[in-house]
Amino acid sequence: MASKLTLALDAETVKKAKAYARQKNLSLSKLVEFFFSSLTSENKEKSAPLFPITAELSGMVKAAKINDQDVLTDALLKKYL
Repeated sequence: MASKLTLALDAETVKKAKAYARQKNLSLSKLVEFFFSSLTSENKEKSAPLFPITAELSGMVKAAKINDQDVLTDALLKKYL
């Protein structure tokens, strides 16, 4: 069930938020709902929807698996040898 919410925000912030929402083909209400949902979600990975920009960028970069102990060992070897 939808509920109404009144917010008092800086006019410039509202203008930028509306432009962002329009760019992403979202209503400002849906954008605020996504934001609040992400803040209040107990299990962020499963229950909270991703912001559109996050969804677009998700998975773009594959990070190499790095062993922290190996990095530390290499740094100490370079420093002391």
